[in-house]
Amino acid sequence: MEKSKLPQALLDHLPWEKETNPIWLSSSFTLHRNLARYLFPPKLDEKQMQQIESALKEPLLKIPLLKSPVLLKAEDTSAIDKEYLYEHFLSGDGFQNTLAGQGFIVDDSCHFMARLNAGDHLQLQLIDCEGSWEKAWNQLNQIETEIGSALDFAFSPKFGYLTSEPALCGTGLIVNAHLHLPALIHTRQLQEALLKQKEEDLVVMGMGGSENEFVGDIAVIGNAYTLGVNEENIIHAVESLAMKLMALEKTLRTHLQHEDNAEIKDQVSRSFGLLLHSYQLQTKEALGALSLMKLAINLDWAAGMTDDQINALFFQCRRAHLLHLLGEQQQSDLSEIARKRAEFLHKHIQSVSLKFEA
Repeated sequence: MEKSKLPQALLDHLPWEKETNPIWLSSSFTLHRNLARYLFPPKLDEKQMQQIESALKEPLLKIPLLKSPVLLKAEDTSAIDKEYLYEHFLSGDGFQNTLAGQGFIVDDSCHFMARLNAGDHLQLQLIDCEGSWEKAWNQLNQIETEIGSALDFAFSPKFGYLTSEPALCGTGLIVNAHLHLPALIHTRQLQEALLKQKEEDLVVMGMGGSENEFVGDIAVIGNAYTLGVNEENIIHAVESLAMKLMALEKTLRTHLQHEDNAEIKDQVSRSFGLLLHSYQLQTKEALGALSLMKLAINLDWAAGMTDDQINALFFQCRRAHLLHLLGEQQQSDLSEIARKRAEFLHKHIQSVSLKFEA
């Protein structure tokens, strides 16, 4: 069995373990930057990408704000480790096709990742799960400033920071808020709420990038533009819509607590049965069932498990996390993984009981 090369802290800690709000789970800040003296990564050969990797590695690994940062070269990182990073950071695109000259820098905070030569020379990402928007943004901004003091970024007075994807020019900043909205989604009120709160400079989609499918009842709010707006405007717009949707979700949950909503209770009961008795479970259906159990715990409809424990299962039931947890590195076939996922969730759900008659 091949041993994981990921930092032990990253294997021991999950993103939402410090979550302070059961609706607003986390926020993510990502900066896209390129070095001034080089072509964009799609136009580079392997040798040039390795030169850039070497140039970026030195200042990144010396940043005082990072806790024991390490470089994971793409060619030395297993497919399962790459998938683990993809799951941990809730990334919109996969890492499996990364090549020599590309890589990742992560640290023991478990909330920071730098991607090297993936689309752009540098992508800096920081996750916040404690509701400290300003602190998280200031920290990422400081990291970017320290790198910029050692290396020149590609910048145009007219177009701002230059990126390989024209839509990311300008600030190069993408801000995402991850909200758990099962009440809005399962009462079919989310789309109506979005129409009322429609903002042309924002997008709302599921974790997989679809505007129509919200896996695990997670809605991701993000900025649609990076050009022609400043960082403060982007952050304010995302935060404002997230606050409005969170308030609507909270109000709906209060109504559910005081009303006998048979439809939602039926969905919770079915999800409980699915987690407790299924022979196989695919990722999407497991996340959907866990979402409704998380809602049930929040509404005091279920006992025997905490919100933190459900959060942990949300990550641990995903393929790479599950294989690491089970001590396996091989590429198991889908049916085998689905069976192991079901067994894993059976064991952890056994202590749960519903507080209403199913």
